[in-house]
Amino acid sequence: MIRVRINEGEFKTLGKRIRKAFTFNHKKAMLKAAATGLNRIQKRTSQGLSINEQPFAPYTDRYQAFRAKKGRKGATPKLIFTGQMRKSMQFSTRGQDGIIYFDSSREAQKAAFNSQKRPFFGLNRSDERAVREAYFKGLRI
Repeated sequence: MIRVRINEGEFKTLGKRIRKAFTFNHKKAMLKAAATGLNRIQKRTSQGLSINEQPFAPYTDRYQAFRAKKGRKGATPKLIFTGQMRKSMQFSTRGQDGIIYFDSSREAQKAAFNSQKRPFFGLNRSDERAVREAYFKGLRI
């Protein structure tokens, strides 16, 4: 699970009116931020890139042969075989935080296994910046 947090210290100097708008719009903004994080992970993974935006390690010859036998094309790892693991990725809020998670423990285990060789489930600095921008845009202050 990835927690999406915004530093509350940034809001201590806000006026009363702005704090009220923040409180009112926070959950919607956090959902928008978490959705942005999930979309960035999905897009990057679909391009065959790791968290650090480097190409995934190539498939082993044995796994490439298995994929070919099952009718799967393409030599570039994109972490999609049946689509179940990637479809299982969801976003929501928990308390004051936005979260990105897998709604199936089986798919979460697959993701953990895949991440050992091809890290994909996380946010890099560029992703964090986009998430933060989505959050503040969602606040509509």
